[in-house]
Amino acid sequence: MTEAVFIEPGTAVHTTLLAALHQQCFKDPWSVEAISSLLVTPGTVAFLATEGQTDQPVGFVLARIVVDEGEILSIGVLDHARSRGIGAALIAQVVQVDGLGALFLDVAADNESALRLYAKEGFQVVGRRAAYYARGSDARVDSLTMKRDLG
Repeated sequence: MTEAVFIEPGTAVHTTLLAALHQQCFKDPWSVEAISSLLVTPGTVAFLATEGQTDQPVGFVLARIVVDEGEILSIGVLDHARSRGIGAALIAQVVQVDGLGALFLDVAADNESALRLYAKEGFQVVGRRAAYYARGSDARVDSLTMKRDLG
């Protein structure tokens, strides 16, 4: 049976935990210092997904809000917890921030599972950045800029 997942706001208290999750989710993780700096920047919001009675962290989202636009800076769910709606639940928390008219994000063009999630959540491709993400020592992949209208 699948355990319940709870979403809570992330704060500076969660900096080390968010950095550890980021490291487990990405090959080029952000440092504790980078995440700490984001969390004290006005307009930054974070949410943390924890699992069941064990309260184990399984995912996170970091976003920046400027006036009526938001940008998902990073979102990740641990491998063992994927395909259970956690990413969608994290996005839903950002969408609920008061006053948002649109939400943006960037995603690697070869990240098929993320692209499926974002399309399902109402995001559409609005731009492309050529050779944005590094893949190994000499390979690069495009970034797709996606937008979800909320107004």
